[in-house]
Amino acid sequence: MSTPSSAGWYENPDNPEELRYFDGILWTKNTTPLRKRPHQGPPVVPPSSGPQERPAGWGPQPHSQTGPPEPRSTWLGQSGRTGLSGVPGQPVLASYGLRVVAYILDAIIVGVLALVFGGVLLWRAVEPAMDGFDKAMTSGDIEAMNAALTDVRLGYLVAFLAVQLILFLVYQVFCLVRWSATPGKLTVGISVRRLDRPGPLDIDTALRRAGFQAAVQAMGNLPYVSLLGTVALVADLVWPLADDKNQAIHDKVARTIVVKGKVQR
Repeated sequence: MSTPSSAGWYENPDNPEELRYFDGILWTKNTTPLRKRPHQGPPVVPPSSGPQERPAGWGPQPHSQTGPPEPRSTWLGQSGRTGLSGVPGQPVLASYGLRVVAYILDAIIVGVLALVFGGVLLWRAVEPAMDGFDKAMTSGDIEAMNAALTDVRLGYLVAFLAVQLILFLVYQVFCLVRWSATPGKLTVGISVRRLDRPGPLDIDTALRRAGFQAAVQAMGNLPYVSLLGTVALVADLVWPLADDKNQAIHDKVARTIVVKGKVQR
């Protein structure tokens, strides 16, 4: 059965004996038994020996249908907030807990990659601070310890953060286009798909999704806008808790959802 083009009640593709409501994007879990209209033949007229006057009101009475209307291809006007989970044949949204675990695993992987490819830059950035802190520890000078912690080479630190950001972007886009999931998501059994259609992500969708996350992380490291970046990052992380499709802000930017299982290619 082809996917309807508009919202309404249609014959259930999983059970032809009932109707299911299609919300315009995906099949919902709202179903009802299919009641077919009974066939009504012509009224039975008793035999007569001659013409008779018809009584007032004689004739077939209009049929009153009960139950839901028969399937039609137009929108019937029903609306309502429905989830996707539990609908036979439809994607099951990934839980928030699984998404958090996947996020932590991916953060660890990207952090390790950043140390491999940019660890030298990080060491050069903090080397003066480490040397000054060791000398202050030896002398027992508390004020010198505090001053040493701020003695960081900003140029090397910015270079390291840039390497980390580029690795994050490449990691996310490559994995989402290749497998519709990052290694962290694959580990917990979830994946990413477009909201409007199944199948793997295209590079434009993956770039918008990962690009928003990278931009928020970059803002958190910049002077004057770091507070705004931190607030945006926290809002993005907790947004799925209040969203009907469990979407984070970066999901809404890219029009994606996170579902259980692998996305069929």
